[in-house]
Amino acid sequence: MKLYIKELREQYNMTQKDLADRLQVSFQTISKWENGVNLPDITHIPRLADVFGVSADVILGLEPMNPKADLRKYDGIDYWNENRELIKIWKALYWNEDYFEFLVRDVWKFDRPMDILDFGCGYGFLGRKFMPLLPKGSSYTGIELDEGQIKEAQDYFDQTAYSHQFIRQDIYTYEPVKKYDLVVALFLLSYMHHPEQLIQKMKESLRPGGMLLLIDANLEVEQAGYFSGLEKEENGMPRPDFIPVWEYEMSHQEQDYRMGTKLPYLLKKCGFQHIGARLSDQVTIYEPSDEEKGPMNDIFRYVYEHEDCYRGGMNYFMNRGAGLQKASEYMDYYEKTKDYFQSEDAIAVKTSGVYFVYATI
Repeated sequence: MKLYIKELREQYNMTQKDLADRLQVSFQTISKWENGVNLPDITHIPRLADVFGVSADVILGLEPMNPKADLRKYDGIDYWNENRELIKIWKALYWNEDYFEFLVRDVWKFDRPMDILDFGCGYGFLGRKFMPLLPKGSSYTGIELDEGQIKEAQDYFDQTAYSHQFIRQDIYTYEPVKKYDLVVALFLLSYMHHPEQLIQKMKESLRPGGMLLLIDANLEVEQAGYFSGLEKEENGMPRPDFIPVWEYEMSHQEQDYRMGTKLPYLLKKCGFQHIGARLSDQVTIYEPSDEEKGPMNDIFRYVYEHEDCYRGGMNYFMNRGAGLQKASEYMDYYEKTKDYFQSEDAIAVKTSGVYFVYATI
């Protein structure tokens, strides 16, 4: 049985001696409890719970250490600042250059100069992808609250010949002052508490006949399109069902894991017409033995090992409604997959689940 004594002690900045003095035992006893050499007598469990101000179930690992811990706050800028490099790498894994070029030139047929407005532009990722594909005379404007992201975007575009402008403002408080041919947002609405409000604001930013393009994912589709050879190994381990965790996150307004597929419905509610959608054909194959896949293999492994759920451990899942047994199942899967990925024989297949949803007014 795993007892959460060390974790709680460190959370309260206590030494083993501090805790031993509180319980009137030796610090060697505390060390043995924490290392699993001995288990505390049953009478010590409520005393430990009292010292740390938690229930006995937390000590025993039946409840998370931080049951009231805040969920990730995507509406602010702190999370994005803390994970800026990971987000760049994550986008590289999901983005499909040739498919996007096909959409721009053969599906949407942007054959005249376009004025683009990008909501939540970050460091200008979409602008970097769009501008080389559009006719000369096109312009790119980004709205972003984070000053650091805007500076990075500005520094990049200042070295190009593209017409560009960046507006530092909260996208919720932004009031359109100009009309655009194309309004875009990438991986934005699944993290927003009021997506319809933002869609209406985007609508107000469009010229008559203008197009709105929203790019977002459906994690359920992605999960259905994931397979690793670990499932076929001896004592094979299929990927556990993460949907209950995502449902919890959605019900607590952390993120909407099905946003990509919901977008046509939201656009219809907001009065858009001629709604269309495409699903990215990006399929990533992780295969360490293939040297040509080296950079993508590195990206795949890095993203996987730095996911919030992996870094957060069992508490991540228990804080999102999973019981002890299910949280253990999730973490066991991650640990075994991490080990499997180190093998030259490893192979995994991952679809992106990314939707391109567009409509006009």
